[in-house]
Amino acid sequence: MSEITVNKNDGLKRFVSLIDRYFAAGGSQMQFNIVSRKTLLEAQKDPEKYSNLLVRVAGYSAYFTQLSKEVQQDIIERTEEKL
Repeated sequence: MSEITVNKNDGLKRFVSLIDRYFAAGGSQMQFNIVSRKTLLEAQKDPEKYSNLLVRVAGYSAYFTQLSKEVQQDIIERTEEKL
């Protein structure tokens, strides 16, 4: 689980490379949440404002604000890992 920043210069190329390397190493599936850590933390503090925020969780989609605090925190912690 890693965070990658996609920018207009080389971000997309790096993103595709990450996916290619993962599957070449035997990976079988990937799931992406395209949301910032800042947004997730704000959603924890003000759930009413973010009631439509969907995230991927272990093979299914769920509304972030309806997840337990433990699952929310796990998702937030995953955004902190860097390549």
